[in-house]
Amino acid sequence: RERFTMDEGLSKAVLKVFVELYRKGLIYKDKRLVNWDPKFETAISDLEVENIEVDGHMWHFKYPLAGGEAYEYVEKDEDGNVTLRETRDYISIATTRPETMLGDGAVAVHPSDERYAPIVGKLCEIPVGPKEHRRLIPIIVDDYPDPEFGSGAVKITGAHDFNDYAVARRNNIPLYRLMDTRAHMRSDGEPYAEAAAEAMEIVRKGGTPDVRRVDTINLVPDEYRGLDRFEARKRVIADIDAEGLMIMVEDKRIMQPFGDRSKDVIEPMLTDQWFLDAETMAKPAIAAVEDGSTVFVPKNWEKTYFEWMRNIQPWCISRQLWWGHQIPAWYGPDDTVFVAEDEEAALDAAIQHYIAEEGPWKAWVEEKLENFQPGEILTRDEDVLDTWFSSALWPFSTL
Repeated sequence: RERFTMDEGLSKAVLKVFVELYRKGLIYKDKRLVNWDPKFETAISDLEVENIEVDGHMWHFKYPLAGGEAYEYVEKDEDGNVTLRETRDYISIATTRPETMLGDGAVAVHPSDERYAPIVGKLCEIPVGPKEHRRLIPIIVDDYPDPEFGSGAVKITGAHDFNDYAVARRNNIPLYRLMDTRAHMRSDGEPYAEAAAEAMEIVRKGGTPDVRRVDTINLVPDEYRGLDRFEARKRVIADIDAEGLMIMVEDKRIMQPFGDRSKDVIEPMLTDQWFLDAETMAKPAIAAVEDGSTVFVPKNWEKTYFEWMRNIQPWCISRQLWWGHQIPAWYGPDDTVFVAEDEEAALDAAIQHYIAEEGPWKAWVEEKLENFQPGEILTRDEDVLDTWFSSALWPFSTL
């Protein structure tokens, strides 16, 4: 028996399962951090990322405290003896990616790190961009920073680093996306001065920021907009150094992610994607091993299995490619999503939705229906499914 991935019967099975899982709440669309390949301009899976050790650098910068505030910085040895005591008006951070400083939402220190206890909760200044519009960000505590690594203080850029993303989500830190799909610094949106002012208002108000609104804020200073990310890095370093806010730079071997096909440096990117709730889906598989109905031989592999399954993350199942099973989702004029096996079913659902209540969209839809033209009411999602989604259904779609 032969089957091709895009055969009509197989395609129908894939769409049917997608719709069923969506209706059960197991498939959803969300704005999350993914591996982004700038050459192919698509999300890719962890398995398509090659982490390679390369020659790199670690830059150490000063983040001045707001208002020129100072504190007593004290370092101690393992026996508790003071080895350094000085007055500082800054907090030192180290990074291998200075261009991402533009999107910092906070600086984090470990709650047990006594060196920074006097300034936790205070604000510090990101040392780049027009001086009259420098952004202030909070100094927070989180278990992620390692007091023994670098300065012990970590800049949190939630839209461009997976560890930072987790810290930002735990602490309601805004996620500022800095790059476009080609990994060039964003050039869209309002001028930097307006964007920086809005970001400062978010800091002042506190609370949980609106992720979608924050994503529209472009915090790339006007002079860096449109630059390739690595050119922007050079400019950022030079500008900070010119102000005397660079402490030092270390030559360092670093792990860098590359696309296994594009060979381009992968950029962690905050994008809208479709996800499958792998955690919920994994529960029956975990239970099957726990109750003995599934047995590993040798038994020691159970530990590896449980470690993987109990720490499983949402599966990004959408890709920005031209070939594959197109996601069966259509958007109405107000971006309401309608998921169905075909456009006719999606259109029926949309009509029922919009004419159910009085309002501007009811009149708009009724007017369109009078002289109906395909594609006028709904627009289909352009993304396609990860081929592993259809491959996983092979036993069901081929029988």
